[in-house]
Amino acid sequence: MDLSAYSGYFLDAVVVHADSVAGTARISLTSGADDSAVIELFGVVHVMMNRPNVEGDFIDEAVVRDLPRTGAWPAEAHHLLHLHNNDSELVWLKVIGPQEIEMVARRLTTEHRSGGSTHT
Repeated sequence: MDLSAYSGYFLDAVVVHADSVAGTARISLTSGADDSAVIELFGVVHVMMNRPNVEGDFIDEAVVRDLPRTGAWPAEAHHLLHLHNNDSELVWLKVIGPQEIEMVARRLTTEHRSGGSTHT
């Protein structure tokens, strides 16, 4: 999944819901009054954020990498190998800017709203 279109957006909110079954996360982004996006993660197994207040931080880059159920993981994901359980494929999200956010989940979706229209 290519998230390069979100470079230049600003973080509006990050909400993480954790429970004993499956965590979720919702990252809201904005680029103007009528231009926003939401990245949602389901089955979250890892969250890392530098600080809790993210509102207004600029996004330099947003990257998603697939972490396969079987086979080798990318070298830059080796610090996440403790999450590997051969149970399912995972996705690794990194949002880079003044605030760095890293999440690993079973599934990721995006929704983009521009001038009243919505794209997923």
